[in-house]
Amino acid sequence: MNKLLRLPRTALRFVWALASGMPMRLAELTGQLFPENPTGCKVRGYLYRPFLKSCGKDFQVGLQAKLEHAAGIEVGDHVYIGHGSWISGLRGGVQLQDEVMLGPFVRMVSSNHTFANGSARFAPGEGGRIVVGKGTWIAGGATVVAGVEVGESCLLAAGCVVTKDVEAGSIVGGIPARVLGKTAGSDATPDLSQANESDTE
Repeated sequence: MNKLLRLPRTALRFVWALASGMPMRLAELTGQLFPENPTGCKVRGYLYRPFLKSCGKDFQVGLQAKLEHAAGIEVGDHVYIGHGSWISGLRGGVQLQDEVMLGPFVRMVSSNHTFANGSARFAPGEGGRIVVGKGTWIAGGATVVAGVEVGESCLLAAGCVVTKDVEAGSIVGGIPARVLGKTAGSDATPDLSQANESDTE
């Protein structure tokens, strides 16, 4: 009898899980109908706006970008998220301050797995807030892990993996990312030729 009573509750939970995520999925699908140009990017930003924790003006999103757990994502003014990027505000939350620009296929998730009984599969997750400061450019394919704070006016080189906080005005690259130079107040062009080489020391 108890099993029979549990069935309707399980079905209701399943239906609720589907229904609660449906509006955002419909917004995503609608956004894919628009081209990869400034107008299309603005339309996608507008469609995401109601689901975000907060959103400034002129938010633009490229085609096939994915914003998961959007209620944990804060977006400032004039933010651009490039084609195919994946941003998840799960547990810790993500804050993209004014004029942040993400290239294509950038990855950012504010949660990590833990281990229990020798396995990560069913262990509880652990949140870590990600903050990206004003005017920062994150180049294509870069990854920013949970708990990292990136200062204002930084450049994160293509393909880098950022595991530690980055000071304002820094250029970082590599796996794990390390400081290569400065953006603010520097006339010198940084040497990015070693940016994607993994540290072996």
